[in-house]
Amino acid sequence: MNVNLFDYKEPASEVVVEMKISKSRFLGHVRICRSEDDVRMKLREVCDLHKQATHNCWAYRIGEDSYREYFSDDGEPAGTAGKPILGAIARLDLSNTLIVVTRYFGGIKLGVRGLIEAYGSTATDALNASGVSERTIRNMYRVVAPYDMVKTLHRLVHSHGAAEEDVLFEYGERVGITCSLPRSSGNQFENALEELLNMGRIFSWNGGNEIGKP
Repeated sequence: MNVNLFDYKEPASEVVVEMKISKSRFLGHVRICRSEDDVRMKLREVCDLHKQATHNCWAYRIGEDSYREYFSDDGEPAGTAGKPILGAIARLDLSNTLIVVTRYFGGIKLGVRGLIEAYGSTATDALNASGVSERTIRNMYRVVAPYDMVKTLHRLVHSHGAAEEDVLFEYGERVGITCSLPRSSGNQFENALEELLNMGRIFSWNGGNEIGKP
């Protein structure tokens, strides 16, 4: 069966890049945030580190199934900083991403177009340095079965997208199988388990809880 390669993308690493534009110093900070609490904490860390900066402009986008996003110009003219930063995130279709662009004013005004380009290009360079991690949302399952079903279940979980490291077999009076599968294969896998249960080929199964995994 075909399994989706990934469900969403996020930065591969947290980085800081520096650019000099018309004597102003721009620092692009990429932070991985999976909740609004993460955003608040990491935004505060960057802003505290650069209290003396002229501006700390930022944007974030978080979520897997649907996005929550916001941006701030932090005193720059409206639409010249936060929006182009968010645009850099959106162009790569990233989630769980906070970018803060810190500016130390160098004495030369950039104008509206210059500011848009400066903040957008700093954010883009920071994301290029960070790289992209493709992630899947996976469901956890546990199956209890007799020994003569081991080979069948091994084939079943791997045909639905589980790698070797995603599957654990526990051998006792019965066999316990714990595995994680891509969410996209969940319905078909669960239907197969229900069929085996109704046929008396397995003793029980449960699961379906979502986890994130690269």
